[in-house]
Amino acid sequence: MNVEVEILDLKLRVKELESSTGTNGVNTAIGIAVAQAIAQIAYTRAEITQDLAALGDEIAGLRRQVNEQITPTRSDALEQYATLRSDLNHLKLTLDRLLDK
Repeated sequence: MNVEVEILDLKLRVKELESSTGTNGVNTAIGIAVAQAIAQIAYTRAEITQDLAALGDEIAGLRRQVNEQITPTRSDALEQYATLRSDLNHLKLTLDRLLDK
């Protein structure tokens, strides 16, 4: 659990204890329910923040992995394109020579 959440939880528990010493039982019950809801929201928020951070790390790792795989493929494709272009130029020159004869 996040330290920030723990501190908030402790503050809310103190508020619960302070509100439970009141004379009106309904207000005390409502105060406790609100404090518990706030604590649960804070805990859920901390979990979501941690999950999003982990998701960001996973996405960064996936990007690195994809880049590692794409870079050699892209390089190979460029080499093949250059070779094909060279072969086509050579073929063009050969055809021009044959047509001139």
